[in-house]
Amino acid sequence: MRNALLWLLRIGAYLFHLLLGLFLIALGIAGWSSTPGSLKLGMLPWQGSSLTWAVLILGVLAVVCVLLAILDKLRWLFPLWTLFVFVMMLRGFFLTGYSFADKGQFKSAVWLTCVALIAFLASLSLLSRRNRTGY
Repeated sequence: MRNALLWLLRIGAYLFHLLLGLFLIALGIAGWSSTPGSLKLGMLPWQGSSLTWAVLILGVLAVVCVLLAILDKLRWLFPLWTLFVFVMMLRGFFLTGYSFADKGQFKSAVWLTCVALIAFLASLSLLSRRNRTGY
């Protein structure tokens, strides 16, 4: 039962980060194809064209980390990536001057950060030797 729960949580972490990566790639492409510097994401530390490039590169990194973990190659990168995402969300949403438009946006940020934390905790199961059996 425990192995099945870990497996489900890991699949959820893969899906979350794959969707996040694809979203970031789409956002980067949209920002790149529109007016330069028009992309504004107050929760991230970059601005202007460096923000567009950072979002695009982070999206590609997310997809690569997920695919490598699924293919059983460099699996240790996935927990590092999930930790990075959780820290960036925690920092960007709650430890900077970022302000929310309303309660709904704040609740969404809390839920998103909680899912990122759960994905990080689930990704730690990739580091165990016992995990080589597929669970």
